[in-house]
Amino acid sequence: MNRIVSAEPLPGCRLKAAFNDGLSGVFAVEPERRGGVFLKLLDAKVFNAVSVNPDFGCVEWPGGIDLCPDVMHEAMAGCKSEKGRPMAAALRESARPADKPSPKRKA
Repeated sequence: MNRIVSAEPLPGCRLKAAFNDGLSGVFAVEPERRGGVFLKLLDAKVFNAVSVNPDFGCVEWPGGIDLCPDVMHEAMAGCKSEKGRPMAAALRESARPADKPSPKRKA
């Protein structure tokens, strides 16, 4: 299980983070892309109030904003979960018929 052991706020809504497996680096939080409650992190005072939750090993901010350590770890390690690919493909496949009208059959 990936757990964050330290996090330091950097300019540009980025975090310098270290994990329990030794991986460390910089993670771009991208509040604009995430939207919703993450937009609060555009305020430097709020963003700089980041802390590590010792129970869950995730980064969090006041107001109940947090990030999944597994997602951060994958992004920082530059790898994608093999389990995630088939699901994404399945979602794209199932969405296709809704995107295109079905062809009319001739009788």
